Amino acid sequence: MKTHSIDSPSTSESGNQSRFEPHNLTLTFTWIMTTVVMVWMLLHGVRNTDQYSVVRYMIQGVYVAVLLWYLARTGPSISQLPNIQSLMFPRSRYGRFIPALGIALMLAFSALSDQGVSVLMLLLIIGTVWILVAWRREIKLPMVVQGVAVAIIALMGGIPFLKNGLLSESDFIILLVLVPPMFIAGGLLFKRTRLGGIHLFAKRYGKALKSFLWGCLLFVPLGLINAVSGSPSMEITWVLDWWMPLSLPLFSGIVEETWFRLLLVSLCYLLLQPAFRKRPQLAIISAVIFSAITFGLGHDRTWNRFLTTGLLYGLPMAVIFVRREWEHAVGAHYMINMIPWIMVYLEN
Repeated sequence: MKTHSIDSPSTSESGNQSRFEPHNLTLTFTWIMTTVVMVWMLLHGVRNTDQYSVVRYMIQGVYVAVLLWYLARTGPSISQLPNIQSLMFPRSRYGRFIPALGIALMLAFSALSDQGVSVLMLLLIIGTVWILVAWRREIKLPMVVQGVAVAIIALMGGIPFLKNGLLSESDFIILLVLVPPMFIAGGLLFKRTRLGGIHLFAKRYGKALKSFLWGCLLFVPLGLINAVSGSPSMEITWVLDWWMPLSLPLFSGIVEETWFRLLLVSLCYLLLQPAFRKRPQLAIISAVIFSAITFGLGHDRTWNRFLTTGLLYGLPMAVIFVRREWEHAVGAHYMINMIPWIMVYLEN
């Protein structure tokens, strides 16, 4: 399968773009300042306290805004994205608007019902099966092997969660077993949407690692903020080995980025683009917002989760997937969780 060529400017590949443009300079300055302030807070025992809570939210909001601005100004041009034919009632004048209405209703249901995100995840499973059956002739052995490989990596990272009761056995198995088919379905969606990208499908393993590391670097400030905010719980006392903070984030990074970014964002865009054919950026914005909000509500249906996990963490992760590729998003998610796990290890 051919994949999107990441030739546009990024944090690691900005040769054709001046490093002294406003969005580059602003991001660098904000990254440094946010990192310094959060490290100072950690050194002064602010973690797991209410000290400077308003300041933390303000700093996080500013960094996320600057990061989104930077990502919007860099990356591939939206004009390069292909037009997509409506998959529902293609001959009907209004058929292309039906998926948009369905997604809007699903968003409202997720916000109003405790079962909303569970229903969404069930629909994602159904959508995965539909994609794999409909486009089964395009599935290649390397895609299957890669899907199984990333699931094994997630498994190795997630075993401590299972052993220490942070995940039920059924949830653990379901999340992991569905990674390979969703990974493959995400690749098949990319072939049609050209939104985001993934180096692994093109066997560019060096670039995949490089993208992962750049995602980590960009999200260091958000990882520090997450640690200062007290995540994860102080009650966790079993993180006693040095390798645990490094391996644990691989589970959430791979599983959740496969579910909520590679599959959900791509599928939403595939369904929405025909309705916004003349302005595809609206389809992209709708897809990333839907992913971010449902991601936040999936952790807990509260205002705090909506604002923090959804908009201040989930939104930039969805945007970096769209403007870069899946490996960037996995690195971003990994860093957001790794720094807090390091703090838990040091505290234990």
